[in-house]
Amino acid sequence: MTDSTCDLPLELVERLGIRVVPLSVTFGDETLISGVTISHEEFYERLAAEARLPTTSQPAPAWFEEAYGDCLDDDHDAVVSVHVSAALSGTVALARHRGASAGLPVEVLDSRLVGGALGLAALRAHRVATAGGGVTEVVAAAETVRDGALSLLVVDDLAHLKRGGRLTGAQAAVGNVLRVKPVLEVNEGRVEVRERTRTWQRALDRVADLVVDHAGGRVVDAVVAHAVAPQRAAELWERLDGRLEVAERLETLMGPIVGTHVGPGAVGIAVVPQA
Repeated sequence: MTDSTCDLPLELVERLGIRVVPLSVTFGDETLISGVTISHEEFYERLAAEARLPTTSQPAPAWFEEAYGDCLDDDHDAVVSVHVSAALSGTVALARHRGASAGLPVEVLDSRLVGGALGLAALRAHRVATAGGGVTEVVAAAETVRDGALSLLVVDDLAHLKRGGRLTGAQAAVGNVLRVKPVLEVNEGRVEVRERTRTWQRALDRVADLVVDHAGGRVVDAVVAHAVAPQRAAELWERLDGRLEVAERLETLMGPIVGTHVGPGAVGIAVVPQA
């Protein structure tokens, strides 16, 4: 089980049967459930039309109760629940609280990740589970991604991250005043500025270089996620062609939760060496 900040392709999640607990996004007085009452495409249409930025919130407790209850009804032995960094959301704490009374063992893991990197952790855990691994092995698989993934992001406007508290005001101010395109990294569960570049092309160049350096010649799983910026996603893949050996290559539209905090135009990549 994971949550809707994982930014995996929806068709892949459905095909594999990974349970995704949804977070919510609020426009004014209207709260919508990511992937349930608002689709990814509808979210970006609404975002473009609204004067005020939306807010996000952790899943309603009932979603965890229902998900864990379904697992119990389906005669599962246990649940491994892999979620967005506790430094960014209260989802982990809520999962642990509801998991304690689930009626079956629930192991909750703070992935210290978000977006595509969280998706890769969920995928790695799923592979081990479907191969017959026990709870310890499944958790260890997710931890391997947590400890070995590189997650980078470039955004059009730092205001979204600043307003949502995911980036410090000082960092956001520097970026906007100087009109730089910072390369952001999810590091120990938090979003930090790793480097500053002047243009989108230079930012994509640096992201590609950092990914190749991180891979170190190893075969990797990779996911590129974008906020209605498919051309930038394509340009990033082009920079990696012939330089990176990719086993699992995924591309997806960022969902409403991540999209709220990064804003339209963002593109990110997460890579992790294969086990």
